[in-house]
Amino acid sequence: MGGLLSKEPPKPEPLLPIPWREVEFRHEAYMKLQDEIKNYQPHPKASTTNILILGNVGSGKSSFLNSMFSELRREDFNGRIQSFQGVRPPAQTSVTQRLKCHKFNDKIKIFDTAGFELEKTVNATIILKKIIDGEVAEGSKFDDILETKIKMEGDQIHCVVLVLSLHNAENLDPALIQFYEGLIGMLTKTGVPCKLLVTFVDKLVEKTEDLKDLYKRRDIKQKIEKLAKEMRISMCNVIVVSNYFEELKINQIKGTLLLEAVAQMLTAAKPFQERM
Repeated sequence: MGGLLSKEPPKPEPLLPIPWREVEFRHEAYMKLQDEIKNYQPHPKASTTNILILGNVGSGKSSFLNSMFSELRREDFNGRIQSFQGVRPPAQTSVTQRLKCHKFNDKIKIFDTAGFELEKTVNATIILKKIIDGEVAEGSKFDDILETKIKMEGDQIHCVVLVLSLHNAENLDPALIQFYEGLIGMLTKTGVPCKLLVTFVDKLVEKTEDLKDLYKRRDIKQKIEKLAKEMRISMCNVIVVSNYFEELKINQIKGTLLLEAVAQMLTAAKPFQERM
């Protein structure tokens, strides 16, 4: 009888035979990304490319901003990690309370918003629509945007980036998922490019060197596919990064992922600018 017992099917290998996305981690590719962003020019219809960064509290949004600007300004700070945006782990409320504009150069502006809290999402879509349409001035306090009757002049947004933590993805509140899904739907209807930026892959990767196999990891791909399905966003619009947390200096592997993310945002913005 023992020979008739069915055996459990073998578990799939942790690494896919072929990566689901190709990323080159050589030094030459890293420097090419640096040059591509440094020499970037928006479409002639836009004087600058304006990117809006959104995310719930604890998503890794502020850490991403610090990591990204440390990479973009690595020459200014001799490759050392800088803190441009306040981070207070473990965060329960947002550090950012006003619409902030970070200028990498005279061609690229990065706008930062308050981290979403579930009890404050009722009016968030209205506020974000005003920001995206360029109806909110830099420095405006988020709590005052709805009450302001005077039409403000701001910068129209050319690409929206929604930040989510892969580490916390399985425990996201369904109401928050619904809010994000609705926000992506609104952006799709208006034609504004939207990217889903996935952070905290570090929690699933033991060593920085292992990030080279990021797109071969079966478990990470499955988690991202589940997120993309829930948010109703295509996988081609999902970008993955590993933020700097403990490091004091930038490194090529994490830097490649961060710079590739920025390059994807800038690339997505141009067709929208052309249609303006």
